[in-house]
Amino acid sequence: MVILAGSAAASALWAGPLHPSTRSATDKRGASTAAVPAHRPPPARNRVPAVTAAPTSSTVPVPSASLALAGCPPPPYTGPPPAPPWHPATLVPDSALPPTPAAPSRAASTAVLSGKGMWIWEYDQTDGGRVDSIVAAARAARLHQLWVRVGDSRSGFYGSAFLAQLVPAAHRAGIAVIGWGFPYLYDPAEDARWTGQALAWRSASGAGLDGFSADIETASEGVDLTPRRVSLYLGLVRRADPTSLLVATVFPPTDLEWGSYPYTAIAPWVDAMAPMVYWGCTQPVVEADQAIERLAPLAPLHLIGQAFNMAGEEYGRTSPPAPAEITAFLEAAERGGALGASLWSWQAIDPAEWLTLGAYPWPGVAGPG
Repeated sequence: MVILAGSAAASALWAGPLHPSTRSATDKRGASTAAVPAHRPPPARNRVPAVTAAPTSSTVPVPSASLALAGCPPPPYTGPPPAPPWHPATLVPDSALPPTPAAPSRAASTAVLSGKGMWIWEYDQTDGGRVDSIVAAARAARLHQLWVRVGDSRSGFYGSAFLAQLVPAAHRAGIAVIGWGFPYLYDPAEDARWTGQALAWRSASGAGLDGFSADIETASEGVDLTPRRVSLYLGLVRRADPTSLLVATVFPPTDLEWGSYPYTAIAPWVDAMAPMVYWGCTQPVVEADQAIERLAPLAPLHLIGQAFNMAGEEYGRTSPPAPAEITAFLEAAERGGALGASLWSWQAIDPAEWLTLGAYPWPGVAGPG
């Protein structure tokens, strides 16, 4: 899904956390951590600088809604046309889909979604996949959760080896680990199966994920997204595991998406939504406020903000968000009542953005440990 920055339609543009087939690898989708994206990102600037002491109070002023946005408007795109997105070879027809289970009441605690987090896509571009370094950096930035890609429709659940190292170490540091994956919904039952494997996974010490977030994409990423298919997928996951934390990573509810994206079909099945609030050449406060206003009546929210450079992409803002933008986004999320906020992504964030995230004083509930 692409974002045209710097116009009224731009609020519909975003660089979704998650896929390399049609965008650069700042996006968090893609076939698997082993797959090589079509456009490989430059060497990651993912080492976390030291964080200065945060203020002791979390009281924040109303953020500015008129920040200067470097790199806007973006230059005309001159790159190659995007490649067609990957999708599974076989589509299970609607006539062969099983019935959708009844939606249960929400049962899982959302406490681990509070405060600040960071998204991880490709392990080898996240501090080289070194778990001790990742956990130390997360603690230095005062993070409360890590969102880690663990599966998709092409490779199934593939994250067990990395999780076996990360989850116990993160839990000892009081940091939650939430898995996320990319269901293409060509076979909702099969997508529910590998999602269930992720939720059922346990380390040698018995530690598991603290929740799972399904990245709900559209046809622009090769997904057969319909209300029935996404409800069935989430319903089957929920029926198999009624008590685990289940989150939906969703598009930002811009005017364009609000009338077409199936927010109301998703909401009954999940404990929270995590809208991808990538503002590009629009204002972060405006985007965050709109997401909260429209989606909070449907489910508790954890907002995902932008910490990557769109240069070279079709909607390509040429500069990453400045620290003032990151702060304004976090302030708007906290002021609006979001449970927490996180940034996409570890492999694309720059040192100034890390410092800003680390210094922001958003107290969250400590994770397991």
